[in-house]
Amino acid sequence: MKLLERIQGLKIWAMLLLAGGTFASCNILDEEEMDCAVYVSFKYDMNMKFADAFANSVKSVTLYAFDQDGKLAFQKTEEGSMLAQEGYAMRLDEISRAEQDEYDFITWAGLANNPSFSVPLLQVGTSTKEDLFCQMKRAEGGIVSEDLEALFHGQKSNVSLSRATENKVVIPLTKNTNNIRIVLQHLSGKPVEVEKFHFTITDKNGLMNYDNSLLLDEVLTYQAWRKDMGSASIGDPSKGIEDATTLNVAIAELTVGRLMADMEPILTITNDEGEKVLSIPLIDYALMVKGYYNRDMSDQEYLDRQDEYNMTFFLDEKGYWLKSRILINGWVIVRDEIDL
Repeated sequence: MKLLERIQGLKIWAMLLLAGGTFASCNILDEEEMDCAVYVSFKYDMNMKFADAFANSVKSVTLYAFDQDGKLAFQKTEEGSMLAQEGYAMRLDEISRAEQDEYDFITWAGLANNPSFSVPLLQVGTSTKEDLFCQMKRAEGGIVSEDLEALFHGQKSNVSLSRATENKVVIPLTKNTNNIRIVLQHLSGKPVEVEKFHFTITDKNGLMNYDNSLLLDEVLTYQAWRKDMGSASIGDPSKGIEDATTLNVAIAELTVGRLMADMEPILTITNDEGEKVLSIPLIDYALMVKGYYNRDMSDQEYLDRQDEYNMTFFLDEKGYWLKSRILINGWVIVRDEIDL
């Protein structure tokens, strides 16, 4: 009798499944029969090599899922060596079992154990996307003097999820931190004493919205977190070391937030007497070396892909910048003498 009832029950299920495919969902079938889980993977190919560097660059990811009403439905963080494993993807079982079938996904990556940035604590069912901003930590007066830990942002909106099949979502990431390396070199070749110079970059890019746009913020003053002296021997190697000339330069490194094409960050170098050695619009100079092969790329895409800038400035005998020549990322820029 029990066997007959079970057979009849299976027939009823079969009829329901044939009558409407919507019944074939993860809320009905056993997970062993059908895997309708949501798997989210991440890629970081927004770089100058156009290659996915996620495994080697990102140490943690926090994923936020917002429902169709704009409220936080779920959040999850994963970090450590698992992110570097081949085929890594974050499994979202909670969303798989939810009634909602469309979400907006937002990711802040690199926040775990990151002393440089912070986001608010959000509440499921209450917090909205507008609550999910990311702030750069700074000292009083907007001073940022530490090397910033790498920060990444990703977003994918209106993601529709199936109730009958496995769901795979890929979220692209954009890096929000940049390293600026400054080299000062005397044209005469005499040593440059790095402690006699002060390096700063001013910008208003320390408060990022959920979509990675900038919110209104105070002016930040980035200071060099590393100042050092460097030297190299130059000359004809065939003539021996005794004929080589030693070149001594000053080196400073600063790390700044996301560079935006419509902002006006200023790089300033002053000497120990408070005199301005140079002051230049950083974005204008960064875009000077965008190059022919990147001409079809928007200025913002180039700034997002390029995360390292090496800039060499040449000083005259009085210690002031010779505006006619500059090196940026290996490019030699020769220009007319103009006041900036």
